[in-house]
Amino acid sequence: MPQQERPVRTIKDIEVIEKVPLAARLTVRSTYELIREAAAKDPERTAITLLPEGEQAGRPVHLSYRALLSSIHQTANLLADLGLGPQDVIALLLPCVLETHVLLWGGQAAGIVCPIPPWLPAQQIVDLLQDAQAKILVAPGSQISPGLWQKTELVRREVKGTTMVLQVRGAGKERDGTYAFDALLADYQASRLHTEREIAPDDIAVYFPTRDTSGALSLVPLSHGNLLYAAWALGFVTTVRPEEVLLCSLSRFLQEGG
Repeated sequence: MPQQERPVRTIKDIEVIEKVPLAARLTVRSTYELIREAAAKDPERTAITLLPEGEQAGRPVHLSYRALLSSIHQTANLLADLGLGPQDVIALLLPCVLETHVLLWGGQAAGIVCPIPPWLPAQQIVDLLQDAQAKILVAPGSQISPGLWQKTELVRREVKGTTMVLQVRGAGKERDGTYAFDALLADYQASRLHTEREIAPDDIAVYFPTRDTSGALSLVPLSHGNLLYAAWALGFVTTVRPEEVLLCSLSRFLQEGG
């Protein structure tokens, strides 16, 4: 993604920028292509640094672009094999663990991702899952969060149409339609997308829960083009260098809401 070409200080500076259409500035068409391009340029550069909580606090986990892309391929291939298509929704009811990031981006390569704040009351989660028509629900195993797994089992009984649950860091229970995400992932190819999907900028990437002025929850669709614009704009208006770190808001969103 191109960096800032010149300082933006006046209206004239903005007018110069706007003379070039966004489509002419972007070299990729999807979030998947953006990550793939970054991995091709510098595969060993750190893509994500996760700061764990609890007993693991102080032991950051680093994921390179090579490793992130490999995990995205495996995740997207698994989801496609489970029947997730480009118009289908995978809902994430997860705390901020490394798998949350892999599923957020890998899910966009296979279909549409709907991250749901796990602190929400069960009925609001049910409503969001039904509004999104989620086909797959991803939740943590009890060793990560016993309370959240109990909430998942409660929610699942109330949701119509969500036929499958993927359990992160759990054993799963296939006869009940619950599958162990980590165990299944190891069986899938890491070098490419099996579907060879060509993602268009107008394809929906994410449904984000948000609240309207009355406080009611609703889902906002964001396309791959929307997310690419956000990445381009961030790179354009900041002076962040490749080796510098940006704090990710995903953890705050998952804990406190959008």
